[in-house]
Amino acid sequence: MSDKKNEKKHKKYYLVDYENVHKTGLHGIDELDKSDNVIIFYSQNADKLPFSLHNQIIETKAKITYFEVDTVGKNALDFQLASYIGYIVGKHSKCVCFIISNDAGFENVCNFWRKYGIKICRTSDISQSRKFDSLKKSEIKSALCELELEKEEVEFIKDMLMKSVERYDVSIPKIKCDINQQLCKKFGSERTKTIYSAIKPLIK
Repeated sequence: MSDKKNEKKHKKYYLVDYENVHKTGLHGIDELDKSDNVIIFYSQNADKLPFSLHNQIIETKAKITYFEVDTVGKNALDFQLASYIGYIVGKHSKCVCFIISNDAGFENVCNFWRKYGIKICRTSDISQSRKFDSLKKSEIKSALCELELEKEEVEFIKDMLMKSVERYDVSIPKIKCDINQQLCKKFGSERTKTIYSAIKPLIK
């Protein structure tokens, strides 16, 4: 497939701060497909893969790249990971980048690139970055069918959730919080409990 076609598909890159998240950060790697790219940054401080995780990496369809980081100096891995994002963006301006790390300092990197229209966010593991990938309007409608909502209310919920799918400006937990807040504003706290319970399986 040509680079042009890949650009249209919003090529996804998962940059893993393995020194920070270790094996838990790679949770969900088995859900990736051949168009996904995982770049694992590791150092002498964290260079061991559990056997079970090694098997998942072998079996994933995604392209895996390893970078051993020279840890001379404080935050060496962070600087090199952040620099590599610039390299990716230079080659694929329509890409989507996920920084897999619990280090809140990476939010500064995300905020910088968002100013230039790049879709990027930080999350604690790969699975958290893919919660809404397969969300469809038909699934939302099916989840709400037994709640006896007005047509306008169903449309509001569908549009609100589908817009959430496209958000890369905040973390996944923040998106969930925003969904709950929007429901409360529209339906009140009591009705929101019922509605959120119905759609929760779609966004868990």
